[in-house]
Amino acid sequence: MAGTAIAAASSNPSEQRRPLRKDVFLSGILVDLDGKGSSDCIIRDINPRGASITLCKTLPAGAQTILLDRGNRVAHFARVVWSSGGRSGLLFVRSYPMSKGLPPRLAFLWRYLLEANLLQAQQAIARGIPAGVALASIGLTREHMHQIARYARANRSVQHLLESARRLLGER
Repeated sequence: MAGTAIAAASSNPSEQRRPLRKDVFLSGILVDLDGKGSSDCIIRDINPRGASITLCKTLPAGAQTILLDRGNRVAHFARVVWSSGGRSGLLFVRSYPMSKGLPPRLAFLWRYLLEANLLQAQQAIARGIPAGVALASIGLTREHMHQIARYARANRSVQHLLESARRLLGER
């Protein structure tokens, strides 16, 4: 009898629904697979399997891209499943936390993340926010800069961006 209840519960369609997407308003960056181009985007909703994004261009269905979730520092390799009116749905194929497990061949992703974050920090500093506060508000602390330097030590452009951040903090 218990086996019948389990079988009935697992065949219930409400138990097989997709994970709910969480409505968000997050800054993202779409990066070409070869790392040669990028576009800013807004992540509108997200779950572990995919996201809906808004950007200025239309993406072709089936295209592959990398979505960098700036706030959570996660790189999602994704496939475009739909696109309409500046909004696109992405299916995540594989995700990498930027601080753990990012393969060395993907170190170029740090450059895009740092460029966007430094621009945001510089804009805040121009509005009178102290550099340390501006950098900390985007998660770019001294500890985080040391961590990035370890992961992307062979990438000259990342090292250059880290030097810019250190100068903002009055170091070196």
